Amino acid sequence: MKLNLSMIGALSVAAAGLLLTRPFAEGSPKPDVQRGAGIVASGNGYGVVACATCHALSSVADGSGASPKLAGIPAYYLAKQLRDYASGVRADAIMSAIARTMKPEDIADVSQYYSGVRGTTTPPPAAEPDLLALGTRLATVGDEKKMIQACESCHGREGRGEAPAIPPLGGQYASYIALQMKMWQEGDRKNDASQQMTNIAKRLSARDIQAIGLYFERIPQRDLPKKSRQP
Repeated sequence: MKLNLSMIGALSVAAAGLLLTRPFAEGSPKPDVQRGAGIVASGNGYGVVACATCHALSSVADGSGASPKLAGIPAYYLAKQLRDYASGVRADAIMSAIARTMKPEDIADVSQYYSGVRGTTTPPPAAEPDLLALGTRLATVGDEKKMIQACESCHGREGRGEAPAIPPLGGQYASYIALQMKMWQEGDRKNDASQQMTNIAKRLSARDIQAIGLYFERIPQRDLPKKSRQP
């Protein structure tokens, strides 16, 4: 049977679901959002610096794109990334050092906090119309010749994400998206069990990567449902 790109996308989402494990240990206490807010604001008192130093309380970060926005990203996904940093599966000099000093409850509480923060839209950088058109096409349609499926076939319409395992991209910094794509492409990021991101990134040109980031950065981060917002 011949698979088209849309079928591949559907299978990728299904595969992600099959790979899921519980985000937090069986029998562990319910994540404490208020405690998570305290760690984000002031650190944990035994080695973890305040997350807000780089990511801000609102998750807008410093605007440079070096640190990602975290607002509204599923707690499962955030917790997995922190565990991957701690284990060395995902490498970053700063995040790896921080994650290794976090207790399981720290990871759970901080992840739950940021997953409930209301998204904030920041002014996107200027971009050439042709580049935006390319990014729109790759994100929404893909490229049959390069065997690249639409980004939104996995990450959801307008990059809303597919909770709990696939993160939203809408409103994320273009430079951060581009950096991660280059890391997948060059093999510096490897924490994708299905190798889906690695395989796609290797088929993208530098211009493709830039264009995809610019497309998603222009999509406003959507408000979370009221029940998901933190007091």
